[in-house]
Amino acid sequence: MAAALAFRGPDATHVTTQPGAGFVFTFLRTGPAPQSSQQPCTLDGRLWLIGDVRLDGRDNLRRKLEQHGASIPSTATDEELILHAYQKWGEQSFPDLIGDYAVALWDSIARRLLCLRDLIGSRPFFYAHVSGQLIFSNTLNAIRFAPKVSAELDRHFIADFLLQESCPDLARTAFQDISRLPPSHLLSYSRDNLGVRRFTSLPIEEPLVFKRQEEYVEQFRALFETAVRDRLPHHESAIFLSGGMDSTSIAATAVACVTKSHSPIRLYAFAVNSCPLLDDPEAPLASLVAGSLGIPIQTVSFAKSPPCEGWGARALHVPEPYSDPFLLSQRKLHQQVAARSRVAWWGFGGDELLSGQSWPYLVYLLRRARFLEIAGSFGIYLLKHRRIPLLRGGFRARFLRWTGRAPRANDCPRWIQPRFAEQHHLRQRWVELQQPPKFLEHPFQPRAHGGLDNGIWASALEYQDASWTRSPYFVSHTVPGPTATTLSIAYSAVPWCAEKHILREAFRDELPEQIRTRRKTPLVCDPLLLWATKRRWRPSPLSNPAHQISDFVDWDEVRSALRADSPSSFLLVYGLICVRSL
Repeated sequence: MAAALAFRGPDATHVTTQPGAGFVFTFLRTGPAPQSSQQPCTLDGRLWLIGDVRLDGRDNLRRKLEQHGASIPSTATDEELILHAYQKWGEQSFPDLIGDYAVALWDSIARRLLCLRDLIGSRPFFYAHVSGQLIFSNTLNAIRFAPKVSAELDRHFIADFLLQESCPDLARTAFQDISRLPPSHLLSYSRDNLGVRRFTSLPIEEPLVFKRQEEYVEQFRALFETAVRDRLPHHESAIFLSGGMDSTSIAATAVACVTKSHSPIRLYAFAVNSCPLLDDPEAPLASLVAGSLGIPIQTVSFAKSPPCEGWGARALHVPEPYSDPFLLSQRKLHQQVAARSRVAWWGFGGDELLSGQSWPYLVYLLRRARFLEIAGSFGIYLLKHRRIPLLRGGFRARFLRWTGRAPRANDCPRWIQPRFAEQHHLRQRWVELQQPPKFLEHPFQPRAHGGLDNGIWASALEYQDASWTRSPYFVSHTVPGPTATTLSIAYSAVPWCAEKHILREAFRDELPEQIRTRRKTPLVCDPLLLWATKRRWRPSPLSNPAHQISDFVDWDEVRSALRADSPSSFLLVYGLICVRSL
Protein backbone atom coordinates (compact mmCIF):
# COMPACT_ATOMS: atom_id res chain seq x y z
CA MET A 1 0.00 0.00 0.00
CA ALA A 2 2.90 2.37 0.72
CA ALA A 3 4.30 1.69 -2.75
CA ALA A 4 0.90 2.46 -4.28
CA LEU A 5 0.92 5.88 -2.59
CA ALA A 6 4.54 6.81 -3.32
CA PHE A 7 3.73 8.73 -6.52
CA ARG A 8 1.63 11.22 -4.51
CA GLY A 9 4.43 12.39 -2.23
CA PRO A 10 7.99 12.31 -3.56
CA ASP A 11 9.27 14.36 -0.59
CA ALA A 12 8.87 11.70 2.12
CA THR A 13 7.19 8.41 3.00
CA HIS A 14 6.34 7.38 6.56
CA VAL A 15 4.94 4.03 7.69
CA THR A 16 3.71 3.95 11.29
CA THR A 17 2.17 1.13 13.31
CA GLN A 18 0.35 1.33 16.63
CA PRO A 19 -1.70 -1.20 18.60
CA GLY A 20 -4.82 -1.65 16.50
CA ALA A 21 -3.82 0.64 13.63
CA GLY A 22 -1.27 1.21 10.88
CA PHE A 23 -0.72 4.30 8.74
CA VAL A 24 1.08 5.24 5.53
CA PHE A 25 1.79 8.88 4.69
CA THR A 26 3.54 10.35 1.66
CA PHE A 27 4.47 14.02 1.70
CA LEU A 28 4.15 16.63 -1.07
CA ARG A 29 5.27 20.11 -0.04
CA THR A 30 2.90 22.71 -1.51
CA GLY A 31 2.21 25.55 0.97
CA PRO A 32 1.68 28.37 1.53
CA ALA A 33 0.64 27.43 5.09
CA PRO A 34 3.03 25.32 7.20
CA GLN A 35 2.52 21.59 6.59
CA SER A 36 3.16 18.61 8.83
CA SER A 37 5.91 16.75 7.02
CA GLN A 38 5.41 13.67 9.20
CA GLN A 39 2.05 12.03 9.76
CA PRO A 40 0.21 10.86 11.68
CA CYS A 41 0.83 13.88 13.89
CA THR A 42 -0.31 14.45 17.47
CA LEU A 43 -0.39 17.05 20.25
CA ASP A 44 -0.84 14.73 23.22
CA GLY A 45 0.22 11.23 22.15
CA ARG A 46 -3.40 10.05 22.22
CA LEU A 47 -5.19 11.75 19.34
CA TRP A 48 -3.50 11.33 15.95
CA LEU A 49 -4.29 12.95 12.61
CA ILE A 50 -3.45 11.76 9.11
CA GLY A 51 -4.80 13.37 5.99
CA ASP A 52 -4.68 15.80 3.12
CA VAL A 53 -5.38 19.30 4.46
CA ARG A 54 -5.43 22.92 3.27
CA LEU A 55 -7.45 25.29 5.45
CA ASP A 56 -8.90 28.70 4.63
CA GLY A 57 -9.27 31.30 7.38
CA ARG A 58 -6.34 30.00 9.43
CA ASP A 59 -5.97 33.27 11.34
CA ASN A 60 -9.66 33.39 12.25
CA LEU A 61 -9.56 29.82 13.56
CA ARG A 62 -6.38 30.50 15.53
CA ARG A 63 -7.88 33.64 17.11
CA LYS A 64 -11.05 31.76 18.04
CA LEU A 65 -8.99 29.05 19.74
CA GLU A 66 -6.93 31.64 21.62
CA GLN A 67 -10.09 33.37 22.83
CA HIS A 68 -11.03 30.05 24.44
CA GLY A 69 -7.74 29.69 26.26
CA ALA A 70 -5.58 27.79 23.76
CA SER A 71 -2.03 28.95 23.02
CA ILE A 72 -1.45 28.55 19.28
CA PRO A 73 1.84 29.57 17.63
CA SER A 74 1.60 31.39 14.31
CA THR A 75 3.66 28.57 12.79
CA ALA A 76 1.03 25.94 13.65
CA THR A 77 0.29 23.68 10.71
CA ASP A 78 -3.21 23.16 9.33
CA GLU A 79 -3.11 19.64 10.77
CA GLU A 80 -2.28 20.99 14.24
CA LEU A 81 -5.09 23.55 14.04
CA ILE A 82 -7.58 20.74 13.42
CA LEU A 83 -6.20 18.81 16.40
CA HIS A 84 -6.45 21.89 18.64
CA ALA A 85 -10.03 22.54 17.48
CA TYR A 86 -11.06 18.94 18.12
CA GLN A 87 -9.48 18.97 21.59
CA LYS A 88 -11.46 22.12 22.41
CA TRP A 89 -14.86 21.39 20.85
CA GLY A 90 -14.88 17.77 19.70
CA GLU A 91 -17.05 16.99 16.67
CA GLN A 92 -18.72 20.40 17.02
CA SER A 93 -15.52 21.88 15.55
CA PHE A 94 -15.91 20.17 12.18
CA PRO A 95 -18.51 22.52 10.60
CA ASP A 96 -16.13 25.45 11.23
CA LEU A 97 -13.34 23.88 9.18
CA ILE A 98 -13.26 25.68 5.83
CA GLY A 99 -11.01 24.53 3.03
CA ASP A 100 -9.95 21.44 1.11
CA TYR A 101 -9.43 18.35 3.26
CA ALA A 102 -9.93 14.63 3.71
CA VAL A 103 -8.64 13.58 7.15
CA ALA A 104 -8.81 10.82 9.73
CA LEU A 105 -8.55 11.27 13.53
CA TRP A 106 -7.48 8.22 15.51
CA ASP A 107 -8.04 8.02 19.27
CA SER A 108 -5.45 5.43 20.28
CA ILE A 109 -6.91 4.94 23.79
CA ALA A 110 -10.60 4.67 22.89
CA ARG A 111 -9.70 2.85 19.64
CA ARG A 112 -12.06 5.15 17.73
CA LEU A 113 -11.58 6.53 14.22
CA LEU A 114 -13.27 9.63 12.78
CA CYS A 115 -12.93 10.44 9.08
CA LEU A 116 -14.28 13.57 7.42
CA ARG A 117 -14.33 15.21 4.02
CA ASP A 118 -14.82 18.88 3.19
CA LEU A 119 -18.09 20.45 2.08
CA ILE A 120 -17.34 20.52 -1.65
CA GLY A 121 -15.40 17.26 -1.88
CA SER A 122 -12.12 18.80 -3.05
CA ARG A 123 -10.06 15.85 -1.78
CA PRO A 124 -11.11 12.21 -2.34
CA PHE A 125 -11.65 9.67 0.45
CA PHE A 126 -12.26 5.93 0.03
CA TYR A 127 -12.77 3.15 2.54
CA ALA A 128 -13.50 -0.56 2.78
CA HIS A 129 -14.98 -2.35 5.80
CA VAL A 130 -14.09 -6.03 5.55
CA SER A 131 -13.41 -8.81 8.07
CA GLY A 132 -13.51 -6.52 11.08
CA GLN A 133 -11.06 -4.03 9.56
CA LEU A 134 -11.47 -0.54 8.15
CA ILE A 135 -9.04 0.35 5.36
CA PHE A 136 -9.11 3.98 4.16
CA SER A 137 -7.13 6.18 1.79
CA ASN A 138 -7.31 9.14 -0.57
CA THR A 139 -6.17 6.70 -3.28
CA LEU A 140 -8.55 3.96 -4.38
CA ASN A 141 -5.82 1.68 -5.76
CA ALA A 142 -4.03 1.61 -2.41
CA ILE A 143 -7.10 0.03 -0.77
CA ARG A 144 -7.19 -2.66 -3.44
CA PHE A 145 -3.84 -3.98 -2.16
CA ALA A 146 -5.43 -4.95 1.15
CA PRO A 147 -5.61 -8.78 0.92
CA LYS A 148 -9.25 -9.12 2.05
CA VAL A 149 -10.65 -6.49 -0.32
CA SER A 150 -12.11 -8.25 -3.34
CA ALA A 151 -11.87 -7.11 -6.96
CA GLU A 152 -15.60 -7.75 -7.50
CA LEU A 153 -17.19 -4.93 -9.48
CA ASP A 154 -20.20 -2.98 -8.22
CA ARG A 155 -22.80 -3.82 -10.83
CA HIS A 156 -25.01 -0.83 -10.01
CA PHE A 157 -22.04 1.52 -10.59
CA ILE A 158 -21.12 -0.25 -13.84
CA ALA A 159 -24.70 -0.10 -15.08
CA ASP A 160 -24.96 3.66 -14.52
CA PHE A 161 -21.52 4.20 -16.02
CA LEU A 162 -22.36 2.31 -19.22
CA LEU A 163 -25.56 4.35 -19.53
CA GLN A 164 -24.16 7.84 -18.92
CA GLU A 165 -20.38 7.60 -18.25
CA SER A 166 -20.80 8.27 -14.51
CA CYS A 167 -22.60 7.06 -11.40
CA PRO A 168 -24.57 9.74 -9.53
CA ASP A 169 -24.45 7.79 -6.25
CA LEU A 170 -21.55 9.56 -4.49
CA ALA A 171 -21.09 6.74 -1.96
CA ARG A 172 -20.33 4.08 -4.57
CA THR A 173 -17.16 3.16 -6.43
CA ALA A 174 -16.62 0.71 -9.27
CA PHE A 175 -15.75 -1.96 -6.68
CA GLN A 176 -18.22 -3.72 -4.47
CA ASP A 177 -16.07 -3.70 -1.32
CA ILE A 178 -14.89 -0.07 -1.60
CA SER A 179 -17.01 3.01 -0.85
CA ARG A 180 -16.56 6.75 -1.15
CA LEU A 181 -17.10 9.02 1.78
CA PRO A 182 -19.43 11.66 0.28
CA PRO A 183 -18.51 15.34 0.64
CA SER A 184 -19.50 17.01 3.96
CA HIS A 185 -19.87 13.58 5.62
CA LEU A 186 -18.32 12.10 8.74
CA LEU A 187 -17.44 8.43 9.19
CA SER A 188 -17.21 7.03 12.72
CA TYR A 189 -15.69 3.59 13.39
CA SER A 190 -15.02 1.66 16.59
CA ARG A 191 -15.16 -2.06 17.48
CA ASP A 192 -16.82 -3.00 14.18
CA ASN A 193 -19.47 -0.29 14.54
CA LEU A 194 -19.43 1.94 11.47
CA GLY A 195 -21.67 4.95 10.82
CA VAL A 196 -21.72 7.67 8.19
CA ARG A 197 -23.62 10.93 8.60
CA ARG A 198 -23.60 14.44 7.22
CA PHE A 199 -21.90 16.97 9.51
CA THR A 200 -22.28 20.27 7.62
CA SER A 201 -24.29 21.96 4.88
CA LEU A 202 -23.97 25.12 2.86
CA PRO A 203 -26.01 27.87 4.57
CA ILE A 204 -28.99 29.56 2.96
CA GLU A 205 -28.82 33.31 3.37
CA GLU A 206 -30.80 36.32 2.24
CA PRO A 207 -29.47 38.20 -0.79
CA LEU A 208 -26.72 40.70 -0.02
CA VAL A 209 -27.87 44.31 0.07
CA PHE A 210 -25.43 47.23 -0.10
CA LYS A 211 -26.20 50.92 -0.45
CA ARG A 212 -23.82 51.49 -3.36
CA GLN A 213 -23.34 49.38 -6.46
CA GLU A 214 -19.57 49.69 -6.04
CA GLU A 215 -19.74 47.89 -2.68
CA TYR A 216 -20.85 44.65 -4.33
CA VAL A 217 -17.78 44.67 -6.55
CA GLU A 218 -15.42 45.75 -3.76
CA GLN A 219 -16.62 43.01 -1.39
CA PHE A 220 -16.40 40.32 -4.04
CA ARG A 221 -12.97 41.42 -5.22
CA ALA A 222 -11.62 41.48 -1.65
CA LEU A 223 -12.82 37.93 -0.94
CA PHE A 224 -11.61 36.67 -4.30
CA GLU A 225 -8.15 38.09 -3.60
CA THR A 226 -8.12 36.51 -0.12
CA ALA A 227 -9.05 33.13 -1.58
CA VAL A 228 -6.21 33.27 -4.11
CA ARG A 229 -3.66 34.62 -1.64
CA ASP A 230 -4.50 31.84 0.87
CA ARG A 231 -3.72 29.26 -1.81
CA LEU A 232 -0.73 30.88 -3.49
CA PRO A 233 2.43 28.89 -2.73
CA HIS A 234 5.77 30.48 -1.89
CA HIS A 235 7.35 29.09 -5.04
CA GLU A 236 6.35 28.34 -8.63
CA SER A 237 2.65 28.19 -9.47
CA ALA A 238 0.98 27.09 -12.71
CA ILE A 239 -2.36 28.20 -14.16
CA PHE A 240 -4.51 26.36 -16.71
CA LEU A 241 -5.45 29.36 -18.84
CA SER A 242 -8.24 29.69 -21.39
CA GLY A 243 -10.01 32.62 -23.02
CA GLY A 244 -12.83 32.64 -20.45
CA MET A 245 -13.40 34.75 -17.35
CA ASP A 246 -12.74 32.14 -14.64
CA SER A 247 -9.10 31.20 -15.22
CA THR A 248 -8.12 34.68 -16.41
CA SER A 249 -9.57 36.24 -13.22
CA ILE A 250 -7.49 33.86 -11.12
CA ALA A 251 -4.39 34.71 -13.15
CA ALA A 252 -4.95 38.46 -12.79
CA THR A 253 -5.48 38.12 -9.03
CA ALA A 254 -2.41 35.92 -8.58
CA VAL A 255 -0.27 38.49 -10.42
CA ALA A 256 -1.69 41.26 -8.21
CA CYS A 257 -0.96 39.26 -5.04
CA VAL A 258 2.62 38.57 -6.12
CA THR A 259 3.16 42.24 -7.03
CA LYS A 260 1.80 43.50 -3.70
CA SER A 261 3.87 41.10 -1.62
CA HIS A 262 7.07 41.66 -3.66
CA SER A 263 7.58 37.89 -3.44
CA PRO A 264 9.81 35.87 -5.78
CA ILE A 265 6.91 33.60 -6.81
CA ARG A 266 7.05 32.61 -10.48
CA LEU A 267 3.78 32.13 -12.33
CA TYR A 268 3.45 29.96 -15.45
CA ALA A 269 0.45 29.52 -17.73
CA PHE A 270 -0.54 26.49 -19.77
CA ALA A 271 -3.12 26.57 -22.55
CA VAL A 272 -4.66 23.82 -24.65
CA ASN A 273 -4.56 24.29 -28.41
CA SER A 274 -7.11 22.28 -30.41
CA CYS A 275 -6.27 23.79 -33.81
CA PRO A 276 -6.34 22.85 -36.62
CA LEU A 277 -8.78 20.09 -35.69
CA LEU A 278 -11.13 22.64 -34.13
CA ASP A 279 -11.55 26.29 -35.03
CA ASP A 280 -10.90 27.10 -31.39
CA PRO A 281 -9.83 30.61 -30.25
CA GLU A 282 -9.06 29.60 -26.63
CA ALA A 283 -5.28 29.26 -26.99
CA PRO A 284 -4.75 32.63 -28.81
CA LEU A 285 -6.98 34.38 -26.27
CA ALA A 286 -5.11 32.74 -23.39
CA SER A 287 -1.84 33.97 -24.91
CA LEU A 288 -3.33 37.48 -25.16
CA VAL A 289 -4.14 37.45 -21.42
CA ALA A 290 -0.77 35.96 -20.46
CA GLY A 291 1.00 38.67 -22.45
CA SER A 292 -1.01 41.46 -20.84
CA LEU A 293 -0.24 40.07 -17.35
CA GLY A 294 3.41 39.31 -18.05
CA ILE A 295 3.14 35.55 -17.49
CA PRO A 296 5.10 33.09 -19.65
CA ILE A 297 2.73 30.68 -21.37
CA GLN A 298 3.21 27.24 -22.88
CA THR A 299 0.68 25.99 -25.41
CA VAL A 300 0.03 22.25 -25.49
CA SER A 301 -1.46 20.73 -28.64
CA PHE A 302 -4.44 18.41 -28.23
CA ALA A 303 -4.88 17.91 -31.96
CA LYS A 304 -1.93 15.59 -32.60
CA SER A 305 -2.86 12.46 -30.64
CA PRO A 306 -5.70 10.47 -32.23
CA PRO A 307 -8.55 9.10 -30.11
CA CYS A 308 -7.73 6.11 -27.89
CA GLU A 309 -3.97 6.44 -28.47
CA GLY A 310 -2.03 4.55 -25.83
CA TRP A 311 -5.09 2.95 -24.26
CA GLY A 312 -3.40 -0.43 -24.19
CA ALA A 313 -0.46 0.91 -22.17
CA ARG A 314 -0.14 0.23 -18.47
CA ALA A 315 0.92 3.85 -17.94
CA LEU A 316 -2.60 5.01 -18.82
CA HIS A 317 -4.25 2.94 -16.12
CA VAL A 318 -7.06 4.79 -14.31
CA PRO A 319 -8.58 3.89 -10.91
CA GLU A 320 -12.11 3.46 -12.30
CA PRO A 321 -13.78 3.24 -15.71
CA TYR A 322 -13.24 6.43 -17.70
CA SER A 323 -14.51 7.58 -21.07
CA ASP A 324 -12.11 10.23 -22.33
CA PRO A 325 -10.65 9.09 -25.68
CA PHE A 326 -7.93 11.75 -25.36
CA LEU A 327 -6.55 10.59 -22.03
CA LEU A 328 -2.98 10.42 -23.38
CA SER A 329 -3.02 14.13 -24.24
CA GLN A 330 -4.35 14.90 -20.76
CA ARG A 331 -1.55 12.92 -19.14
CA LYS A 332 1.11 14.71 -21.21
CA LEU A 333 -0.31 18.07 -20.14
CA HIS A 334 -0.25 17.11 -16.46
CA GLN A 335 3.35 15.91 -16.74
CA GLN A 336 4.44 19.24 -18.18
CA VAL A 337 2.62 21.14 -15.44
CA ALA A 338 4.12 18.98 -12.67
CA ALA A 339 7.59 19.66 -14.05
CA ARG A 340 7.01 23.36 -13.36
CA SER A 341 5.04 23.51 -10.13
CA ARG A 342 3.57 21.68 -7.11
CA VAL A 343 0.38 23.76 -7.34
CA ALA A 344 -1.74 24.48 -10.40
CA TRP A 345 -4.87 26.62 -10.68
CA TRP A 346 -7.94 25.43 -12.52
CA GLY A 347 -10.79 27.85 -13.26
CA PHE A 348 -13.56 25.44 -12.38
CA GLY A 349 -16.89 26.48 -10.89
CA GLY A 350 -17.61 29.89 -12.33
CA ASP A 351 -20.28 28.65 -14.73
CA GLU A 352 -22.23 27.06 -11.89
CA LEU A 353 -21.77 29.85 -9.34
CA LEU A 354 -21.75 33.03 -11.37
CA SER A 355 -24.22 32.29 -14.18
CA GLY A 356 -27.32 32.36 -12.00
CA GLN A 357 -30.90 31.47 -12.86
CA SER A 358 -32.89 34.67 -13.28
CA TRP A 359 -36.31 33.05 -13.07
CA PRO A 360 -36.02 31.68 -9.49
CA TYR A 361 -34.75 35.08 -8.36
CA LEU A 362 -37.64 36.87 -10.08
CA VAL A 363 -40.14 34.51 -8.42
CA TYR A 364 -38.39 35.06 -5.08
CA LEU A 365 -38.85 38.84 -5.36
CA LEU A 366 -42.43 38.62 -6.66
CA ARG A 367 -43.52 36.46 -3.75
CA ARG A 368 -42.19 39.10 -1.37
CA ALA A 369 -43.71 41.98 -3.37
CA ARG A 370 -40.28 43.58 -3.76
CA PHE A 371 -41.13 45.37 -6.99
CA LEU A 372 -38.57 48.15 -6.58
CA GLU A 373 -35.79 45.57 -6.39
CA ILE A 374 -37.11 43.90 -9.53
CA ALA A 375 -37.08 47.21 -11.37
CA GLY A 376 -33.62 48.07 -10.04
CA SER A 377 -31.79 44.78 -10.60
CA PHE A 378 -33.35 43.85 -13.93
CA GLY A 379 -33.23 47.49 -15.06
CA ILE A 380 -29.49 47.76 -14.35
CA TYR A 381 -28.82 44.65 -16.40
CA LEU A 382 -31.04 45.88 -19.26
CA LEU A 383 -29.28 49.25 -19.39
CA LYS A 384 -25.80 47.71 -19.37
CA HIS A 385 -26.42 44.86 -21.82
CA ARG A 386 -29.47 46.08 -23.80
CA ARG A 387 -31.18 42.76 -23.35
CA ILE A 388 -33.04 40.99 -20.57
CA PRO A 389 -31.11 38.26 -18.72
CA LEU A 390 -31.72 34.64 -19.59
CA LEU A 391 -34.54 33.45 -17.33
CA ARG A 392 -33.59 29.75 -17.41
CA GLY A 393 -36.97 28.71 -16.15
CA GLY A 394 -37.32 25.73 -18.49
CA PHE A 395 -40.04 27.41 -20.58
CA ARG A 396 -38.57 26.50 -23.96
CA ALA A 397 -38.28 22.82 -23.03
CA ARG A 398 -41.85 22.75 -21.73
CA PHE A 399 -43.13 24.45 -24.88
CA LEU A 400 -41.33 21.94 -27.10
CA ARG A 401 -42.76 19.04 -25.09
CA TRP A 402 -46.26 20.56 -25.23
CA THR A 403 -46.06 21.01 -29.01
CA GLY A 404 -44.51 17.56 -29.50
CA ARG A 405 -41.31 19.00 -30.93
CA ALA A 406 -38.99 18.15 -28.07
CA PRO A 407 -35.93 16.15 -29.20
CA ARG A 408 -36.18 12.50 -28.31
CA ALA A 409 -33.60 11.12 -25.94
CA ASN A 410 -31.32 8.49 -27.42
CA ASP A 411 -32.38 4.95 -26.75
CA CYS A 412 -30.74 2.81 -24.13
CA PRO A 413 -27.50 1.52 -25.73
CA ARG A 414 -28.21 -1.65 -27.72
CA TRP A 415 -24.77 -3.09 -27.04
CA ILE A 416 -25.46 -3.61 -23.32
CA GLN A 417 -25.89 -7.31 -22.55
CA PRO A 418 -29.70 -8.00 -22.58
CA ARG A 419 -29.55 -10.21 -19.50
CA PHE A 420 -27.63 -7.59 -17.56
CA ALA A 421 -30.07 -4.88 -18.71
CA GLU A 422 -33.04 -6.96 -17.63
CA GLN A 423 -31.59 -7.88 -14.23
CA HIS A 424 -30.91 -4.25 -13.37
CA HIS A 425 -33.96 -2.71 -15.10
CA LEU A 426 -31.71 -0.56 -17.24
CA ARG A 427 -34.39 0.69 -19.60
CA GLN A 428 -36.22 2.21 -16.65
CA ARG A 429 -32.94 3.43 -15.21
CA TRP A 430 -32.09 5.03 -18.55
CA VAL A 431 -35.28 7.11 -18.38
CA GLU A 432 -34.49 8.15 -14.79
CA LEU A 433 -31.01 9.31 -15.73
CA GLN A 434 -32.36 11.51 -18.53
CA GLN A 435 -34.17 13.69 -16.01
CA PRO A 436 -32.39 16.92 -15.04
CA PRO A 437 -31.31 17.26 -11.40
CA LYS A 438 -33.75 19.04 -9.12
CA PHE A 439 -32.46 21.81 -6.87
CA LEU A 440 -35.32 23.00 -4.71
CA GLU A 441 -33.79 24.04 -1.40
CA HIS A 442 -32.37 27.46 -2.20
CA PRO A 443 -35.01 30.14 -2.98
CA PHE A 444 -33.08 32.24 -5.52
CA GLN A 445 -29.83 30.38 -6.40
CA PRO A 446 -30.98 26.72 -6.60
CA ARG A 447 -28.48 25.51 -9.18
CA ALA A 448 -25.41 27.08 -7.57
CA HIS A 449 -26.37 26.06 -4.04
CA GLY A 450 -27.53 22.57 -5.03
CA GLY A 451 -24.44 21.83 -7.09
CA LEU A 452 -22.20 22.61 -4.12
CA ASP A 453 -24.29 21.24 -1.28
CA ASN A 454 -25.23 17.98 -3.03
CA GLY A 455 -21.63 17.00 -3.76
CA ILE A 456 -22.05 17.16 -7.54
CA TRP A 457 -18.76 19.04 -7.98
CA ALA A 458 -16.79 16.27 -6.28
CA SER A 459 -16.96 13.91 -9.27
CA ALA A 460 -15.50 16.48 -11.66
CA LEU A 461 -12.83 17.56 -9.18
CA GLU A 462 -11.69 13.99 -8.62
CA TYR A 463 -10.51 13.70 -12.23
CA GLN A 464 -7.94 16.39 -11.40
CA ASP A 465 -6.59 14.46 -8.42
CA ALA A 466 -3.10 12.95 -8.59
CA SER A 467 -4.52 9.40 -8.63
CA TRP A 468 -5.98 10.25 -12.07
CA THR A 469 -3.33 12.62 -13.43
CA ARG A 470 -0.45 10.45 -12.10
CA SER A 471 1.51 13.65 -11.55
CA PRO A 472 2.55 14.88 -8.08
CA TYR A 473 0.98 18.30 -7.82
CA PHE A 474 -2.13 19.76 -6.23
CA VAL A 475 -4.85 21.34 -8.39
CA SER A 476 -6.37 24.38 -6.71
CA HIS A 477 -9.86 24.69 -8.10
CA THR A 478 -13.23 26.14 -7.06
CA VAL A 479 -13.91 29.65 -8.22
CA PRO A 480 -13.71 31.75 -6.17
CA GLY A 481 -12.72 29.61 -3.16
CA PRO A 482 -14.77 28.15 -0.28
CA THR A 483 -15.17 31.41 1.67
CA ALA A 484 -16.09 33.52 -1.34
CA THR A 485 -18.21 30.68 -2.71
CA THR A 486 -20.64 31.01 0.19
CA LEU A 487 -20.82 34.75 -0.40
CA SER A 488 -21.25 34.47 -4.17
CA ILE A 489 -24.44 32.44 -3.69
CA ALA A 490 -25.79 35.34 -1.60
CA TYR A 491 -25.33 37.68 -4.56
CA SER A 492 -28.56 38.33 -6.42
CA ALA A 493 -28.88 36.38 -9.65
CA VAL A 494 -29.63 39.66 -11.45
CA PRO A 495 -27.59 41.60 -12.21
CA TRP A 496 -24.52 40.16 -10.44
CA CYS A 497 -24.71 36.47 -11.32
CA ALA A 498 -26.15 36.88 -14.79
CA GLU A 499 -23.45 35.80 -17.24
CA LYS A 500 -20.73 36.42 -14.61
CA HIS A 501 -21.50 40.11 -14.38
CA ILE A 502 -19.76 40.41 -11.00
CA LEU A 503 -16.53 38.92 -12.41
CA ARG A 504 -16.63 41.19 -15.44
CA GLU A 505 -17.05 44.27 -13.23
CA ALA A 506 -14.46 43.19 -10.65
CA PHE A 507 -11.75 42.78 -13.31
CA ARG A 508 -12.65 45.73 -15.51
CA ASP A 509 -9.17 47.23 -15.25
CA GLU A 510 -7.06 44.05 -15.17
CA LEU A 511 -8.20 42.02 -18.19
CA PRO A 512 -8.26 42.86 -21.90
CA GLU A 513 -11.65 44.13 -23.00
CA GLN A 514 -11.86 41.35 -25.59
CA ILE A 515 -11.83 38.82 -22.75
CA ARG A 516 -13.98 40.75 -20.30
CA THR A 517 -16.86 41.26 -22.73
CA ARG A 518 -16.65 37.84 -24.37
CA ARG A 519 -19.73 35.67 -23.84
CA LYS A 520 -19.62 32.00 -22.95
CA THR A 521 -18.73 29.99 -26.06
CA PRO A 522 -19.55 26.27 -26.18
CA LEU A 523 -17.39 23.74 -28.00
CA VAL A 524 -18.31 23.91 -31.69
CA CYS A 525 -18.16 20.17 -32.35
CA ASP A 526 -17.33 16.84 -30.74
CA PRO A 527 -13.57 16.27 -31.36
CA LEU A 528 -14.17 12.54 -31.75
CA LEU A 529 -16.53 13.10 -34.67
CA LEU A 530 -14.08 15.55 -36.22
CA TRP A 531 -11.34 12.93 -36.11
CA ALA A 532 -13.71 10.51 -37.85
CA THR A 533 -14.84 12.97 -40.53
CA LYS A 534 -11.84 15.24 -41.13
CA ARG A 535 -9.01 12.78 -40.65
CA ARG A 536 -10.80 9.53 -41.46
CA TRP A 537 -9.87 8.03 -38.11
CA ARG A 538 -11.30 4.58 -37.38
CA PRO A 539 -11.02 2.46 -34.24
CA SER A 540 -8.64 -0.45 -34.44
CA PRO A 541 -10.07 -3.97 -34.91
CA LEU A 542 -11.59 -5.25 -31.69
CA SER A 543 -10.21 -8.32 -30.02
CA ASN A 544 -12.45 -10.47 -27.88
CA PRO A 545 -12.95 -8.97 -24.43
CA ALA A 546 -12.15 -10.50 -21.08
CA HIS A 547 -14.77 -12.94 -19.85
CA GLN A 548 -16.03 -10.53 -17.20
CA ILE A 549 -16.79 -7.88 -19.81
CA SER A 550 -19.19 -10.22 -21.59
CA ASP A 551 -21.41 -10.06 -18.50
CA PHE A 552 -22.09 -6.42 -19.32
CA VAL A 553 -21.66 -6.00 -23.07
CA ASP A 554 -22.89 -7.78 -26.19
CA TRP A 555 -19.63 -7.70 -28.16
CA ASP A 556 -21.24 -8.75 -31.43
CA GLU A 557 -23.55 -5.75 -31.19
CA VAL A 558 -20.53 -3.50 -30.65
CA ARG A 559 -18.84 -4.84 -33.79
CA SER A 560 -22.06 -4.49 -35.79
CA ALA A 561 -22.45 -0.84 -34.82
CA LEU A 562 -18.86 -0.01 -35.72
CA ARG A 563 -19.18 -1.72 -39.09
CA ALA A 564 -21.82 0.86 -40.00
CA ASP A 565 -18.83 3.16 -40.67
CA SER A 566 -20.82 6.38 -40.24
CA PRO A 567 -19.73 9.34 -38.11
CA SER A 568 -22.61 8.82 -35.71
CA SER A 569 -21.53 5.26 -35.07
CA PHE A 570 -18.25 6.48 -33.66
CA LEU A 571 -20.05 7.92 -30.68
CA LEU A 572 -20.13 4.28 -29.68
CA VAL A 573 -16.39 4.56 -29.10
CA TYR A 574 -17.16 6.39 -25.86
CA GLY A 575 -19.03 3.34 -24.68
CA LEU A 576 -16.30 1.09 -26.01
CA ILE A 577 -13.70 2.96 -23.97
CA CYS A 578 -15.96 2.66 -20.93
CA VAL A 579 -16.00 -1.10 -21.41
CA ARG A 580 -12.26 -1.47 -22.05
CA SER A 581 -11.42 0.57 -18.97
CA LEU A 582 -13.19 -1.94 -16.75
